[in-house]
Amino acid sequence: MDSINLPVRDRFRAAHEQAIAAYGNPGSWLDSETRVNVLIETRRARDCMVCQQQKESLSPYLVLGEHSAVTDLDQNILELVHRLTNDASRLTKNWFEKVIGSGISQEIYVEVVGMVATAIIVDGFSAALGLPRLSEPEPLAGKPAKKKNEKVVDVGAWVPILDLPTDTTESGIPSVPNIFRSMGLVPEAVQHFFGVMSSHYSLTSFDISLDRSQVEYIASRMSSHNQCFY
Repeated sequence: MDSINLPVRDRFRAAHEQAIAAYGNPGSWLDSETRVNVLIETRRARDCMVCQQQKESLSPYLVLGEHSAVTDLDQNILELVHRLTNDASRLTKNWFEKVIGSGISQEIYVEVVGMVATAIIVDGFSAALGLPRLSEPEPLAGKPAKKKNEKVVDVGAWVPILDLPTDTTESGIPSVPNIFRSMGLVPEAVQHFFGVMSSHYSLTSFDISLDRSQVEYIASRMSSHNQCFY
């Protein structure tokens, strides 16, 4: 796709560059090489024949086979990456429990979810404007901290969520977004994702020429288009 030569705000460029660079850092629970491989596989997942057959099937669980891969990423993490990228609207609690049962901890699950979602935002923005993708970073030395966040609570969600006030604003919107709380098991994943997300969208006023109703209309339409249950 050719570039349509639209100006790109500096805050977008900076947020996207920082987000892609962060894949090269050791994470909270994953080492830097695995994190870079998650980015690579997220970008290649659209070409997976198994995923394409699953999307065409009445149920993705009727189609068996191994996902195509271009790295040596663990097969269980690869399943997580591909399903999140290609068929997230049909994930089930049973599928999630199988993922956790395969040896992926809840913390790793949250970290991968954040990385996949962040990559989709950054690369989707570039694709929409006909811009080249930012290159994958080189993995940096270091080990993941693997420090548990104790400030979470079990409210019946798939994973424990951040223990924060649940009051709402005057418009009825939660003062702390539920998506923020849902990633609270891994604070660094929250920072990574919202470092990009907040440059594009915010519940508070920020530098944009659209008014709040227009912003929410676009957000709602895109959520519907993407079959976003949340």
